[in-house]
Formats: sequence, structure tokens, C-alpha cells
Amino acid sequence: MAFYQKYQLKNGQIKWLVMYRDSLGKQYKKKGFRTKKEAQLFAANIKVERARGREIDHNMTYREVYEKFFIGPYTASREESTVVRFTRDFRCYILPTLGDRPIKKITTAECQAAVMEWSKHRKNVAKLGQQAAMIFREALAQHLIFENPMANGLIKYPRVKPNHRPKSFTKSEFQIFIKALKSDYQTKLPRAFAFLWLLAFTGCRKSEVAALKWQDINLDDGYIYIHHSVTRNLQNGLKIGKTKTSSSVRHIPIDKQTVKVLSEWYTHQKQEMEILGLDFKNKKQLLFTNINGGLLTPSKPGKWMNQLEKDHNLPYVTPHGLRHTYGTLLLEAGTPITDVSKLLGHSNVATTMQVYIDLHPVTSHQAANTLAALAND
Repeated sequence: MAFYQKYQLKNGQIKWLVMYRDSLGKQYKKKGFRTKKEAQLFAANIKVERARGREIDHNMTYREVYEKFFIGPYTASREESTVVRFTRDFRCYILPTLGDRPIKKITTAECQAAVMEWSKHRKNVAKLGQQAAMIFREALAQHLIFENPMANGLIKYPRVKPNHRPKSFTKSEFQIFIKALKSDYQTKLPRAFAFLWLLAFTGCRKSEVAALKWQDINLDDGYIYIHHSVTRNLQNGLKIGKTKTSSSVRHIPIDKQTVKVLSEWYTHQKQEMEILGLDFKNKKQLLFTNINGGLLTPSKPGKWMNQLEKDHNLPYVTPHGLRHTYGTLLLEAGTPITDVSKLLGHSNVATTMQVYIDLHPVTSHQAANTLAALAND
């Protein structure tokens, strides 16, 4: 027979606990239920599982469930770069908080406290919560616990303040950026000039540009072929791998000015590598490398852009913001959204709409004037 009791937290919130005994008479206590009904359901589940001969009598920790049952199958079916990010979140946040606790004793209140602590260091704390809940779902599937303390609706996530920082340049800001790019980098930093120019006039991700080889560039017909991306391996090193999605594989037309920029960079890169004693591999050569001929450091384009923005009083926009700028300016110019979606490598038009529909406020008076004209008829 189970015993139920309510108690009050320091913040005044009311919770319920249940006390029960196993088949050997050992007493247990489970806290953190929001209502008495939740506590009663928990006790009822224990009674059912005991009748089935599946009473929980282990002391496995959260970390042990993660390592024994979860992470192996998870990593087997995902890209290395995804696994690197996922395991980093567990290593830095989730396991230090929950890892050494017996998983059957972890309560919703304990998970809520963990989420609030994580929110001090991570903006997207809901993602951490969703990842942490995966281990509880696996424990349920393995009959190691009776309930998921992080099931949908049980955890309250702090409201994230909207980020009003611009994600892309406006048309006038883009024009200033291009002028600054030419004046500051074209002669002094030709690598930075060519890289940022290609981002601005193709809408590519920086990881896609970093993976480009000269054999992917067709200067005669004016196309570049995107079919690789720079990603991370399990050792957190850089490697050339697949694109973000299958729809990211695409041909992108380039204008005559961009063809000229790439032609000049080809000549400069070849001369530069010969001076440094590096082997220029012609068509198999990467467009952009570090000074040792290896893959370009992912943070480098951001540093190039940030310096330009500071020197020319432009808003802080990331290299990915050039991709957003490319999309918004094409849409503003009347390019069909289906074409923009294909150029950006989106899987469907809905993705394009969701990303680009609200990047800049509506400042045109066209909508207002449309209704005003009706009133004057």
C-alpha cells in the first residue's frame, strides 16, 4: 500500500511525494509530483510492473544508461559532425548534472532545476532538455524506470528573449559592404576578398565554399557545383564530407564579375602556393586553404567580416548572414521563391519562406496606400 503526502518547496510551490515498499519490504520514496493523481499513477505503475515480475531492482546511473543503451545506436546512424555536437552537449552540460544519479531516483523537480542551471550558460536550453529526455525514454524502453521525469509538458523552459540583431544586410548596407570589400581586401587580402565575395554572390554556406575545389568551378559557362561541405570528425578535426542535406547538392549560376574574381584568385593562389613551396594541384586543388595548404579554419571568414563591419560602421552580420542577404535581395528583386529555394539548397519552399519572410521589417507604404486608394474611390 502506498502513502501520499504533499510538501512545499522554498519558492512556495506545492509538490507531492509517494512512499511505497517493494516485494521484499524495502521502503522507497519518490518526490516531485505536481499533483496527487500523478503520484497515484506512479504507484499504480509500480504495482502493475510488480505483478508482471518486472520490478525495478537496479541502481544504474543516468550515465550508464547513456553509455550502455543509447549512444552506440545513436552514433551509428548519424553524421560525425552531428555526433560531435550531440556528445559535446552531454559532456559539457547534461552528464555533469545528471550523470552520476541513479536514473530511477531522478525527479521532475531535479530535472527542472538542471534546466534552470543550464539556461544560465545556453540560450537554446530547450534543445538540451530534449536531448536529456532521450535517455529517460530509452530507460523506459528498457524497463529501467516507470516514468519519464522530462516527458512533454513536465518541464518549463525559460522564455528566450528575441534577438533583434540583424541577420542580414539591407540593400544599402550590402552596397556599402561590397565597396568596403573591394577597397580593403581586394589587393591586401585577396583570399579574404575572394571568399567573402563568393559567399555574397552565391548564397552558399561558408562550409560549402571551404570545401570547393577548382574542378567544381566552371568559369566558361558560369557555374559552381556544390556537393561537399567541411564538417567535423569524431576527434573534432576538420574534414570534407557530405553537404548538410541531399537537397544542398546543386549547381549555382555565377555572374561575369564573380567569374573574373575567381579567375584572378586562381592565378594569385597558384603563385602564392609556389612561393610558399606548396604543391598546387590544379583542378583538384581547394579554392581556399590555410597557409599550410590545409582546410581553412572555420572562424576565419567571421573575423574578416567583423573587421570590415567595424571599419565601415556596418551592423554585425555573420558570414551566414551573407547567405540570408543573398536570399532576401533576390526575393526583393522579384526572383520567384521556387528559384531562390533551389539556389539556396532548401528541401522545399516552406523552408525558404520560414527563414526569409521576416528578416527585415516592412517599410514600404504600398500596403497602406492600397487600402487608402479603396477609401478614395
